[in-house]
Amino acid sequence: MKWIVGGIVVILAGGLIYSRFFKKEPVVEYENRPTVAVEQPQQGNIVLYTDVTGVVEPQSRASVMPKMDGEVLEVYFQAGDTVKAGQPLIKIDSDALTSLQLQVDAAKVALDSANDNLTRTQALAVDGFVSQQALEQAQNSAKSAQISYDSAKHQYDLQVGYTTVTAPMDGVIENRNVELHDHVNSQTAICEISGQNQLEVKFGVTEKTMKNMSLGDTLTVEKNGSSREGNITEIGSMVNSSTGLYDVKASLPQDGSLSNGTRVKITVVMDHADDVMTIPLDAVNYDAGVPFVYVYNNGVAEKTEIETGIYDSDRMQVVSGLNAGDQVITTWSNELVAGQEVLLDNGTDSAEMTTDSSSDSSAESAESSADNEAGADSEVSAK
Repeated sequence: MKWIVGGIVVILAGGLIYSRFFKKEPVVEYENRPTVAVEQPQQGNIVLYTDVTGVVEPQSRASVMPKMDGEVLEVYFQAGDTVKAGQPLIKIDSDALTSLQLQVDAAKVALDSANDNLTRTQALAVDGFVSQQALEQAQNSAKSAQISYDSAKHQYDLQVGYTTVTAPMDGVIENRNVELHDHVNSQTAICEISGQNQLEVKFGVTEKTMKNMSLGDTLTVEKNGSSREGNITEIGSMVNSSTGLYDVKASLPQDGSLSNGTRVKITVVMDHADDVMTIPLDAVNYDAGVPFVYVYNNGVAEKTEIETGIYDSDRMQVVSGLNAGDQVITTWSNELVAGQEVLLDNGTDSAEMTTDSSSDSSAESAESSADNEAGADSEVSAK
């Protein structure tokens, strides 16, 4: 009996060892289709910017020049002074005033003489001692003398006014080009005055950028880490021969942080496309310079050539080749080729993998339970 029980124990132990070490493992199949993400084309705007360098200048500026020749007797200003319109700047002594004064004096003598003659002629005409013709001649002579005197007096007063040169506008005097006893004339700029309320920035752009600009467009001006906005006021239609660019001007508010002649960085719109079809830039590939994308179609990646427009760091304009409902593959993979079967990265595949893993775990648990039961039987039998 003991030999029989021992034989049974040996047989059960051998079966257990065989089941543990020689059982056939289930074949695991691995998915070799690449998983991809997709996105439909979107409607949107693409705006491209470029940075240029500009120079800040006053929007209004005047060069002050005397209207008569003469010696500078007094100077009332310094560079950097703030002045008001009509404020005296210099006093001039001119020899022309002496000549004009003599002309006024001579005209006054002639006028007095003509008026005296008219008074006598009128008295004689009343008594009939002079003819009507003589009376009219005396009247005309008096009128002519009055006109000559008024003209001479006007010229004299005008030149007296010119001896004091005044500021033509409110602003700041940028420089001083005159000293006491200098001889000045109508070609001499004694100073320049710039307006205080408004500044402008001048810069040059390429033809492509110029064609994307309009009067009133907003731009950004940056200096020393601070920025402010301006508006385009003037766009040149001819190339500047010295720079090869188109001259542009923009107005800036005067906030005291920018001075005349300061160089600033200006950000302007270089190109733009409004309400166009766009796709992620990373989805676009090139074959011999021809752009294309992969489109998901019933589990297959289809190679689709496209015509592109402008692009920024994120998205590219699609001119033709795609429809609004196309599912463009946005995931890069070295396994992705035309006609390749692919899986969508939408969460369903991972769920299936979880189910399969659960089934495998359940099978292993069942098998382990069977082994434990067999071991327990062996122990009972041994007893």
